[in-house]
Amino acid sequence: MLRCDLQDLTLLLPSTYKAELFKHHHNVLSVQVLLNIHNNEVVVGIALTEESLHRRNITHFGPTTLRSTLAYGMLRLCDPQPTDIIVDPMCGTGAIPIEGAMEWPGCFHIAGDNNPQAVKRAASNICSLLKKNENKGSASLGVPLDIVQWDICNLPLRTGSVDVIVTDMPFGKRIGSKKKNWDLYPACLMEMGRICTPGTGRAVLLTQDKKCFAKALSRLGHIWRKNHTVWVNVGGLHAAVYLLKRTWERVEEKRSFW
Repeated sequence: MLRCDLQDLTLLLPSTYKAELFKHHHNVLSVQVLLNIHNNEVVVGIALTEESLHRRNITHFGPTTLRSTLAYGMLRLCDPQPTDIIVDPMCGTGAIPIEGAMEWPGCFHIAGDNNPQAVKRAASNICSLLKKNENKGSASLGVPLDIVQWDICNLPLRTGSVDVIVTDMPFGKRIGSKKKNWDLYPACLMEMGRICTPGTGRAVLLTQDKKCFAKALSRLGHIWRKNHTVWVNVGGLHAAVYLLKRTWERVEEKRSFW
């Protein structure tokens, strides 16, 4: 993290950014700047708010609640398009689908979890968000989001009906175990491959159990292709966000839930 004089910083910025910067920092002599340098790419981040945004939209927390900022980054990585159906099959307290519904209202978001307590917390977070919007006086009919209790290995969704899957998979530490992940990960990837649209579907998956994930992905290479990996820090743990592309391989249809 670097600290520099605001006047010096504005010499390096376009006029549109200068106006925004002075609007937020007109009474401050210095500003925080984060430089992220990777190979030949430099990403510059400037703090525009005094309060961290990593807990925005979340009021009810669970043991592994994902930071809202990381949830947003995962969603952006999959490049959501209007009318896309985006599913988080292991939503926990709902950080990913809530962030998606707020930032990509043109998509429809479906989330679920097998833990009834997690589903309850996610529903409470949505209610708190709607109440906050009402207090701000914003006219809204709600959010394009449904939350369901389900089994990740037997989802009540039609084959090939989902455009995007974004989820935080169990690390095997606070929830589950590394041993259970060896059975869970292949089953999850298979079921996610079934509901995802062949050829155009994509998935963004976060996990710290990289060895288990790599093994599961190698077994299902006919369904998923890895396009990109982003390394992230999650509570001090070195985790990875994987961007996967759905192949054209068909997956056997399960019994209809409709």
